[in-house]
Amino acid sequence: MTDPESLRTRIAAISAKMRRAASKRALAELVAGEVATYTLHDLQQLRGSVEHDLRHVPPHYRAKLEPRMMEHLFGTHHAIMLRYRREGFHDLRGPVEGKIGEFCDLLLGLPDRDDRDGRDLRLVLLYYLIAAYTIFACGLPGHPVGTPFPGGFLVEEKDGTYYCPVREKEDEVETSICPFCPAEQSRLPGDEPL
Repeated sequence: MTDPESLRTRIAAISAKMRRAASKRALAELVAGEVATYTLHDLQQLRGSVEHDLRHVPPHYRAKLEPRMMEHLFGTHHAIMLRYRREGFHDLRGPVEGKIGEFCDLLLGLPDRDDRDGRDLRLVLLYYLIAAYTIFACGLPGHPVGTPFPGGFLVEEKDGTYYCPVREKEDEVETSICPFCPAEQSRLPGDEPL
């Protein structure tokens, strides 16, 4: 476990570097360097944390959601490490788009421990690093295409645009990645016509 004071200093340094990232490639390289500091044991703890978070989700929904979440977190982690160690991020071109400054503010405001489940900040940071890579470096939704949501709705991609059924529904959650996501809100039954 890392000393909270030094972890706060590390998060401040990461946030400052992320704000200054001149390109998607630079951001991906920065995030990858940080993600590379996590061990297999850390990944196992993250998996346990996700499973713990889903314990109150109805079983039929959890059976659909949990595999997608695990695939996304660990598949993205693997892709980041593969590219970091072998391929590089040469295809990620252009400036970082979106609210990267506000995302960094979110990182700076994360609690040291989640009072609900005792999860430590270091694991929470890993989740947000993976989200930063996905959203800001790759321009992909925070929840991947196919992620199920209650009511049978899914994150979808149509003609190069991503749609999420909860994109505009989670903005009130202080630590949500939804406000940073490039997906647009899905039209749902009962929505007003355009």
